[in-house]
Amino acid sequence: MATVELDEVTKVYPNGVEAVQNVSLEIGDGELMVLVGPSGCGKTTVLRMVAGLEEISDGEVRIGGRVVNDVSPKDRDIAMVFQNYALYPHMTVAQNIGFGLKMRRLPRAEVELKVRNTAKMLGLSQWLERKPAQLSGGQRQRVAMGRAIVREPKVFLMDEPLSNLDAKLRVQMRAEVSRIQRRLGVSMLYVTHDQTEAMTMGDRVAVLLGGVLQQCAAPQELYERPINIFVAAFIGSPAMNLYEGALTPEGTAVSLGSQRLELSEEVRRARPALAAYRGKGVVVGIRPEHISAAAPGDAAALQGDVELLEALGSELLVHFSLDAPFAEVLGAATGSGGSQPEGDDSGSTASAWGVARVDSGTRIRVGERASFAVRAGSMHFFDPHTSMAIWDETPGSGGVPMPAS
Repeated sequence: MATVELDEVTKVYPNGVEAVQNVSLEIGDGELMVLVGPSGCGKTTVLRMVAGLEEISDGEVRIGGRVVNDVSPKDRDIAMVFQNYALYPHMTVAQNIGFGLKMRRLPRAEVELKVRNTAKMLGLSQWLERKPAQLSGGQRQRVAMGRAIVREPKVFLMDEPLSNLDAKLRVQMRAEVSRIQRRLGVSMLYVTHDQTEAMTMGDRVAVLLGGVLQQCAAPQELYERPINIFVAAFIGSPAMNLYEGALTPEGTAVSLGSQRLELSEEVRRARPALAAYRGKGVVVGIRPEHISAAAPGDAAALQGDVELLEALGSELLVHFSLDAPFAEVLGAATGSGGSQPEGDDSGSTASAWGVARVDSGTRIRVGERASFAVRAGSMHFFDPHTSMAIWDETPGSGGVPMPAS
């Protein structure tokens, strides 16, 4: 197996478009690294540069410690699985899986043995004589994976391999991909635009926007400590509620429109940099699961008008409006709770949406005015000018500036 290192990698096209800007990333031996971000953020370009299918404008790509900038794709000892599977329609499953080995002129008996073993691992043994057209989408995807696995490469590269599958099959296949990757212990770089897929599969997740690496961390760290507003809005479903607010001059509360949320000493102590924002504007982020039905007299509570209920069996999503302005999220189409409603491009609004994830037994009705408790210790704060998270002693430290619009 091998590590993959990207050192200040940049891609500039002949027309001057900078698709990837100084991306540095290391994929450990046997690690499953996921690249995630909205369409056009540069994640597939990064993958193609690692594969050798895209020329690198600046920086270095190293595989197993060897610089491969000028090494042809076939000599990089990698295997790539594409979004469209790229199977040969006239070949059987066995022929598709073994094609690469045949091209390397391996003995026929060895090819057949490797194909059988790979097919057994993927549950394809009974389909070896079928043509791709006779298979389901999930089976075709397994054949594409089998063609990569059988070569025993140092690195797997996967470019949105599950995007053509239906929702249920996608869930099954992402578990299958993770299981196989761990069984083989091979390094994998996996590209997706689906943040749920990224969070459930990756050992670490790298978030890109506008060709710039925003944050790379373990999934839970991304969720609990997003480095800037974009990552906060992009990671999580439903998206984080993000509002423009302001700290009181004493720093003991934050105002959202006409409403006020008290901040305990414990909350303020956990975010020492907030002291520099007393009497100043901040962006406030609240995850839907950190909002619940309020008890009488709750100090950290918001009043909102219930607009929509979504019953999901074990939980209830409550969409409500309140008189707090939205925080603009550059590059994130996050829907309710994190961006403006469709058709509104005016920046901040007088009435913002919010989403609460509450217990299914919560008694609440559309059209009523409700009181929502906020778990103040789980709130997030961001600098409204730099977009960076406010945690440490230096305001906004550790963040990545947002690309210019």
